Amino acid sequence: MQLLRGAARGKTMGGWLKDQKEKRRTEARTRKAQAYAATSVAGVAAAVAAVVASAVFSPDASRTNCGNKITAAIASAAALVASHCVEIAQTMGAAHDQILKVVHSAVGAQTSGDIIALTAGAATALRGAATLRARLYKEIQGATAAGEDKESSDGCSSALTFVAKGGELVKRTRKGILHWKQVSVYMNSNWQVVVKTKSTHMAGTFVKKKKCFVIDVCANIPAWPGREVEDGCDQRAYFGIRTPERLIEFECKKCDKGIWIEGIRQMLDCCANMNIAKAM
Repeated sequence: MQLLRGAARGKTMGGWLKDQKEKRRTEARTRKAQAYAATSVAGVAAAVAAVVASAVFSPDASRTNCGNKITAAIASAAALVASHCVEIAQTMGAAHDQILKVVHSAVGAQTSGDIIALTAGAATALRGAATLRARLYKEIQGATAAGEDKESSDGCSSALTFVAKGGELVKRTRKGILHWKQVSVYMNSNWQVVVKTKSTHMAGTFVKKKKCFVIDVCANIPAWPGREVEDGCDQRAYFGIRTPERLIEFECKKCDKGIWIEGIRQMLDCCANMNIAKAM
């Protein structure tokens, strides 16, 4: 009944879930296209390195020492570029077998036509990935703007979008240590509410992620000891997310506390209703 009443105000829970699934599909397509483009570039680099290396070790190359040294230097540089391209492809999510297949195929290139074909294919893959990335960015910007415009008329969907997008919160550990975390809450394919926290270390070179199942949200969290006497304490608020292991406390802006709690509760209610429906 709550979802039916929400339909009169704007987007229903079902509509919001559909938008989130479509967004995940678009993100998956973009990541796949970027991985394919990176793999294609790695193949071109491997082909160039192989062609130059074959020229270095050819029988005719030994007759010209100067030309042989220059070609060997180019071969070394091309091999370094190819190695770096392979690492980038792996970082972008390309599978090891996929990279190995492309590189082995590229190494077999012998003619200028083969190199031109590989280069053209890599250029097409890069343009396709750039197009998908721009489209995804445009969709995200449009959804954000639409959510801001509807915030006053559609509190349900704006709260869900807010917590799914997430934001930076201060988290307190069991020992009372405070850390900044990028926090977001979402529903997985098994209709479970999950909170994801992410933090960066060593100037962003190391990222630590953690996921926990959410069973409840607590609004009545008192101010942390010492924080209530600091400057700006009147602009801070606190809430908690209960997991099967413990209660995780967060500090947020006072104006954001209500929307965090409302969005998480909407997700918990939706998952509870879906699990009841599945049991029936």
